[in-house]
Amino acid sequence: MKRAVTAIALLVCMIFICSACGNSSVPVVDLGSYLNYVQTKNKKDLNATANAKASFANEDEIYYLVGMHIILPYWQDHKKGLEVAAAELGVKYVFTGESGNDAARQVNIFNQVVLKKPSGILVSPIDPEMMVKPINDAIDQGIPVICVDTDSPNSKRLSYFGTDNYTAGYKGAEILSRAIGYSGEVGILTSPKIYCLDQRQKGFEDYIKQNCPNIQIVSVMNDKADPSTAANVTAQMLNEKPILDGIFGIDAASGVGAAIALRQYGKLGKIKIVAFDKDSSVLELVEQDIIEATMVQRTFTMSYYGLKFLYDLNHQNVKMASDMNGINPLPPVVDTGIIAVGKDEAYRFR
Repeated sequence: MKRAVTAIALLVCMIFICSACGNSSVPVVDLGSYLNYVQTKNKKDLNATANAKASFANEDEIYYLVGMHIILPYWQDHKKGLEVAAAELGVKYVFTGESGNDAARQVNIFNQVVLKKPSGILVSPIDPEMMVKPINDAIDQGIPVICVDTDSPNSKRLSYFGTDNYTAGYKGAEILSRAIGYSGEVGILTSPKIYCLDQRQKGFEDYIKQNCPNIQIVSVMNDKADPSTAANVTAQMLNEKPILDGIFGIDAASGVGAAIALRQYGKLGKIKIVAFDKDSSVLELVEQDIIEATMVQRTFTMSYYGLKFLYDLNHQNVKMASDMNGINPLPPVVDTGIIAVGKDEAYRFR
């Protein structure tokens, strides 16, 4: 037992994971695999592009991204997309936001950004309803706002650019149900009351309800988007449901945490896991056949094109009429898609 606890501690210390979010139930634009080329470009080329063009930045045109969990790997990919787009356009950018999952603190950060009168704001709302008024106030002041990664659909935001999370959860259920032979008991690891994760859970549950009469969802646990917590609650799940057949990890931490607990209980490979995102620890577990598949989002793409949307709007590069007052030429929703990555594909995303 002592060795198991030590192994857990060592593995957790090596992992930096965030819960990546997005939402859209009615995709308007599906850029599909075309957009993925940006995310998989050589990192050296991206750095060279940014460094070469940074000196031409327009000091008067500045864009902000207000994210969540911004110190973690998922959001660093967002930052890279923002950086490269800003360099290509010759504008400045600021990457900021909440370091954790505090919605009220994120609202305060957003309001402070609005006071600076930037050229535009990309935001990933932790709580979509709490962000409605701040987004609307910014729009009313003439500051364009686009949601990336997760949406605030009841606000006046001009566009949402990110994953259709309901569809992602639906697809995850399809993969997991096939892996367990369309029969048995499954559990869910999530961080409740985060809109994007709730959408994934709903998609998962709807697929099972509609297509798998012989599968029961027997447990839903809160892993707080933390790998050590995910390991602990998975252990609790296994104690309570000893004949479990599968686990769906809705955030990136859950897949790794589930694997830690399954190793401790000697059930690796016996209980199937479907996870989320492409953290290096998740990809390694996919390559080892410990995780059946992981649902990869086009993270870089969201911020890269989100900034370009704002730029094109400000420069009237897209038009619907000769008089654009009061007319939004941007698509209200852009679904950047989801990629189910299994053992044979995992190496491509490292």
